[in-house]
Amino acid sequence: MREKKYGWKGWKMPILHLNDPDYCEFGCPICRNARKGNQLARYIQAIEMTLTFGGCWWGRARERKYGVKPNETLLSE
Repeated sequence: MREKKYGWKGWKMPILHLNDPDYCEFGCPICRNARKGNQLARYIQAIEMTLTFGGCWWGRARERKYGVKPNETLLSE
């Protein structure tokens, strides 16, 4: 799987493409850093997961495509 690039190091969200699971995987600054172990990002992500019942649009699209929640890492291929 090839890594996609997103503007402003991920801070430019693809608002018109809410079903883009690769944004959660490669672009989202909160989800990417939370999966890497950043404690602040994990805290923010936990709040987001609780309030939205499973994460943002891109996180839910990632779960549909890859079968893992936004706070879980993908198994290497």
